[in-house]
Amino acid sequence: MSRETKTGRSGRQSRRSREIRVDRSELPVGTQDHWLDEVSEDTDERPSGLRSWLHTGFSVPKYYLRQIGSYVLTTPGRMITLTIVLALAIFAAGYSMSQSSAERQNNLDELLTVTEPTSYAAHNLYTQLSLADTVTTNSLVRSGPQPAHELRSYYSAVDGASLAASEVAAGIRDEDGHAAELIATIQRELPVYTGLVETARANNRQGNPVAFSYAATASALLRDEILPTAAELFHHTSDEVARAQAELTRPQFVPLSGLLAAVAFLTAAQWWLWRKTRRRFNKGFLAATAMMVVAILWVSASNLASWQAGSRGFDQAATPWDSLTASRIEAQQARTAETLALVRRQPLDEDGTDPFNEATERITRALDDVEDGESAVGASPDSAAMVHEARTALQEWRAAHGELTRALTAGDFTASERLTTDTTRGSDSTPTTATAFNDLDRALAELIAESRTTMRSYIADGLAATTLVAASVLLLSLGAVIAVVVGIRPRFQEYL
Repeated sequence: MSRETKTGRSGRQSRRSREIRVDRSELPVGTQDHWLDEVSEDTDERPSGLRSWLHTGFSVPKYYLRQIGSYVLTTPGRMITLTIVLALAIFAAGYSMSQSSAERQNNLDELLTVTEPTSYAAHNLYTQLSLADTVTTNSLVRSGPQPAHELRSYYSAVDGASLAASEVAAGIRDEDGHAAELIATIQRELPVYTGLVETARANNRQGNPVAFSYAATASALLRDEILPTAAELFHHTSDEVARAQAELTRPQFVPLSGLLAAVAFLTAAQWWLWRKTRRRFNKGFLAATAMMVVAILWVSASNLASWQAGSRGFDQAATPWDSLTASRIEAQQARTAETLALVRRQPLDEDGTDPFNEATERITRALDDVEDGESAVGASPDSAAMVHEARTALQEWRAAHGELTRALTAGDFTASERLTTDTTRGSDSTPTTATAFNDLDRALAELIAESRTTMRSYIADGLAATTLVAASVLLLSLGAVIAVVVGIRPRFQEYL
């Protein structure tokens, strides 16, 4: 074999030996110099794609979180964490109570200035419409021109009803569609009623018998459509006042629980601080606890005063208010029935439609409600005198109504007309139905005004109980936060 051939073969073997790659798993276990060999293994394990972005983006925050977590586990770190948690809890509880108290105060103010006056306007609308019907029917007893004082009474009642309707329309909420529909019905039908009344009055001046037909149609429209609508509106607005008053005088349990929780956190924090520092009391924490206790007592006293004014006093005033209003309306309708019986020359109770007995029983119950309410809260001399006046007038009306019934049954229409229309007392001081009813209506109106004043005073008491509560609780909470920071500072400095 030639030298060139041997040389070429050895060169190829040398290059082949250099191209041999040894895998790490093929090396003997006892080999100590395997690190000299080239191992064919992919060692690039760096993440790519979304993993790479997450690794790059969160590695630094993760590092700092680990550092913060390690520091929080130390005693100084726990003190700082404790301070932050306490400050947030105290401020959150105080701010929640402050907002709740401020909202309650605004709602009570709205109840006093908008909701209750709207209900009173609905009451005026109801009573003035009924009074207009009573005056109109009474004017038909005599033919010819209507007396000036009756005209003034009628126009005053109609003007009062129109004004009350406008006040109700202005006071109802935009979302109260039912009340808006009721007031729209009244405002639409009221001109129709007054037109019929004017037509009846014009025919009555000329002595035309058709005047009674127009008056009867007007009275039927008022009693069958307008008055029931006005009654529903009055009860609707009264229920709104009662609902708002009950809701706004309910204790603030949820915000109060936040203040109690803040005091519990402060107590637990002081116990932990005592265990760590061996100091029994911390002035800052004690001051913060005292401030929160003062806030709790202040809010509790305000809630108690509001509850007493709303749930007890308001109910005692609202019950006579409702009873007196309903009984006054029934008295006016009973008076209208008396007059219509004379116009028709028809004895009372002949068709079983005389509402007198039911009205007088309703008035008696209303006066009893007034006396019960006054006995609970203390009767005023004026109120007691008005109740006595109303009872006396009611007794006189019963006696005069009995005489009117006997006169109509006997066909004595001259005596019946005197008993129905004469507003002056005779020489024997015997009252007529007109005199007794006027005295009773005036006494009931005064009692209603007195009940409304009492009811508004309880709303005002509830509003006064919430004065300064919102600002005071917020200031006490901020003071408690500052006291916590000041109290923890010396203990924290001990570790620096």
